Amino acid sequence: MKMEKKEKILKVLNEIFRKELNNDSLIIDFLSSPKNIEGWDSVTNLLLISSIEEKFNIQFSIDFIFEAENVGDFCGYILTNSTVEF
Repeated sequence: MKMEKKEKILKVLNEIFRKELNNDSLIIDFLSSPKNIEGWDSVTNLLLISSIEEKFNIQFSIDFIFEAENVGDFCGYILTNSTVEF
């Protein structure tokens, strides 16, 4: 069940990433990170965080923002902290 929810979150995140990175063919997975996604830089990261927070009605902690390494980390945080139903 938990993995199903993470997959649903990943689908939503993929749409956010496509929009913010202006790349309609982008496909992200749990291991996607700034190291392997072209255009995911510090400025784009701020846009991604803002869009994700708005979509999932959450606020990332500063610690999380600096410690998150990949999309899987974002999925886990959203699953644990969002009040949105999946």
